[in-house]
Amino acid sequence: MSSISPQYANQLLAELTEGCPVPAAPASLSRYAFQISNHVLIGDTAVYGYKYKGRWRLDDRDIRKAARRLASLPFDPDDLVDARLSTEPDRTWRTQIRRWFEDISYRDQSANGCRCEGQQSCDRTHPNRHGLGCGATLEQVKERYGQWPIACTSPLPQLTWSGTAWMVPRAYAALLDRADRIAAECVEQAAQCNRCNATGDVWKWRTSGNSGYTTLCPQCATTVARPYKDHLRGRQYTSLSKNSQPDAFLCRLCPSPRQALYWDHCHAHGFVRGPVCASCNTYEGSGHRFIHRPGAVRHLLLCDGCHRDRTVPPRHQSDIVLRTVALTPHGPCAQSPHSAWGAVQDDGSVRLRMRCWQCPFTPQWEQVVPTAQVRQLVREFVDRAVDADAVGQEPA
Repeated sequence: MSSISPQYANQLLAELTEGCPVPAAPASLSRYAFQISNHVLIGDTAVYGYKYKGRWRLDDRDIRKAARRLASLPFDPDDLVDARLSTEPDRTWRTQIRRWFEDISYRDQSANGCRCEGQQSCDRTHPNRHGLGCGATLEQVKERYGQWPIACTSPLPQLTWSGTAWMVPRAYAALLDRADRIAAECVEQAAQCNRCNATGDVWKWRTSGNSGYTTLCPQCATTVARPYKDHLRGRQYTSLSKNSQPDAFLCRLCPSPRQALYWDHCHAHGFVRGPVCASCNTYEGSGHRFIHRPGAVRHLLLCDGCHRDRTVPPRHQSDIVLRTVALTPHGPCAQSPHSAWGAVQDDGSVRLRMRCWQCPFTPQWEQVVPTAQVRQLVREFVDRAVDADAVGQEPA
């Protein structure tokens, strides 16, 4: 077997399908493709992925076979069928494209306001002359989602608006339908516990490891890993040996037993906080809404430096500010913001951005919370969290 990297597989697939009616768009050949399945779909061919020495690999022969099958697809661009883009909450290509359309319609309306007739903003469900909601255009969709593949192909160039429905070549629709069925079978297989074969939620049972993804039910997870008892509290991450084995413990953040993969630690003070799975490690690292998770604040304060200084890492401070500060009004509109998010600035202040798509006067506005106020809000929040933890409660 010739083992190749996802990067080289991307290049090879693009070369082998160049000039074909449905050329490959292999951007999905990455480690994230294997989160819910051991396979990635190239057209209607499932290609197996695995880890070797900590790096994802694919079989060169599988890539070439998938490319040949995609290149030989019988294709008549004039034989069109209704794409029947679905609004159902499922994981199909029809639903994915519909979500792209809805997202662009929402973004356009949020940025430019509603240009439809009537005093109230429309609900973006009635197609305009471009087949999209409100004032959105297909060019906007392509600009944002043009490089997003489905089954390693680009669907947007295949779509045509007839004036009443979105049309797609019959052969391409059939290809994606087959890909959906095969993908569902692969996910169903990946949802089975590797030890007892019980079937569960692939997002909750499946976790990344040094040799690839593993699916373990909560009961089996407790047979391969044990609860963490804070025995490394106060230790610097740099002092741990390479054989410290975080995967010998259960993730301290997951609500049900799940094997850990990393030692989570505070990058500001260097103290170990505890073992976490790959998913929780990514979630904490992104910062977005992490503090809303049960046990998250207590976990952050397992860093002795944060606990002593009554603070949390900067990436979590904007969520604390949003949770505690009074947001400025936006003109005469009495509606609460439809969405609000914040970002910590270089000087420690937090810039909040709010949107209200129902407001025709000020659909977007900003508010800056000064550095001193941010520090005070964070300190007060941490004080409450410490007091709540002392009596076994979640912080308010």
